Amino acid sequence: MPKITHPVDLAWTNDVEAYVETFGNRGRNEIIRYLEEHGPVPRGDIVDAVSAGEASVAQHLIALEKTGAIIVDIVQGRRHGRSPRYSVDYDRITVLLEAHQDYLHHRQQPQPQEAKEDRH
Repeated sequence: MPKITHPVDLAWTNDVEAYVETFGNRGRNEIIRYLEEHGPVPRGDIVDAVSAGEASVAQHLIALEKTGAIIVDIVQGRRHGRSPRYSVDYDRITVLLEAHQDYLHHRQQPQPQEAKEDRH
């Protein structure tokens, strides 16, 4: 079986990767849509509202938190005995959408060296 390769593509930025991680799954999209209308809410409310079980929702929330698409009101290591509330980070969603559009339309983001040169 052939291996999946990841060719070097400077246009494929961390934000483009985060876009795919965030929006490349129907369950995550459903969670974002729910949070956009009802957030901030605890995980139990999300489980009750979307078409995924508790374990799946928990994994989706971890992935969405990792990409920055959602905000959690309690820091990861301090959640024991507390019920965190989740909401959408609209600014981060905008960044991810724009990064993906830039990638699809072949719009180059300035590389770190180019950005420094532009400022001088």
